[in-house]
Amino acid sequence: KVYRVVLAILNKEQRGYLTPDQFNRLGRQAQLDLFEKSFYDYNRAVIKGDRVGSSSEYGDIAGHIQEKIDVFAKSATLTFTTGVAAEPADLYRTILLTINGDTEVELVKKTELAYLNSSKLTAPTAQYPVYYSEGENIKIFPISIASANIDYIKSPADPIWGYTSSGGAYTYSAGSSTDFELHPSEETLLVTKILAYAGVVLKDPTVIQVAAQEEANKFTKENS
Repeated sequence: KVYRVVLAILNKEQRGYLTPDQFNRLGRQAQLDLFEKSFYDYNRAVIKGDRVGSSSEYGDIAGHIQEKIDVFAKSATLTFTTGVAAEPADLYRTILLTINGDTEVELVKKTELAYLNSSKLTAPTAQYPVYYSEGENIKIFPISIASANIDYIKSPADPIWGYTSSGGAYTYSAGSSTDFELHPSEETLLVTKILAYAGVVLKDPTVIQVAAQEEANKFTKENS
């Protein structure tokens, strides 16, 4: 759907044509931009809400943005070998690590571990476990822990407009396609973002200007 909308706008304005491969590349970047922007917007809304009180409209704004982020919420089971487990391949940000159903594993810095282990009072135990991330692994202590549940925000899958081609014509292939994973409310801004990138690819400053103005209007509306 998004590809069709983008093509329709470009065609209406007589601004050129975007191939499926170009669209897939631009769509991936546009989705990542909006995905990462959600975290920035959420933190900003929370800070504003704290400044003016919980009864403020900013509480609702933060809640709406949280809904956009929650689309990417996911859970998985980690299996540890001597305290080490691979992170989920699609991990973007860890929310919570637990063992035995309800025991939270505390996130610590690697440099804090030596200090924690220096005393029996602070050393990690099965009742008070800790972990830190290193590279693409999660390290948990005590290392006797065999498994843990991780709640996390996953990275969005790359959108793909799959197709078959014949005689220069592209035919949509649902079986080889991957939809955008953003919240439905982001669709208009997603189209705008893709159009902005398309203006660069097509070397058309008018497309870039129109897309930038649309994004600026949305920003003003959200912050008025």
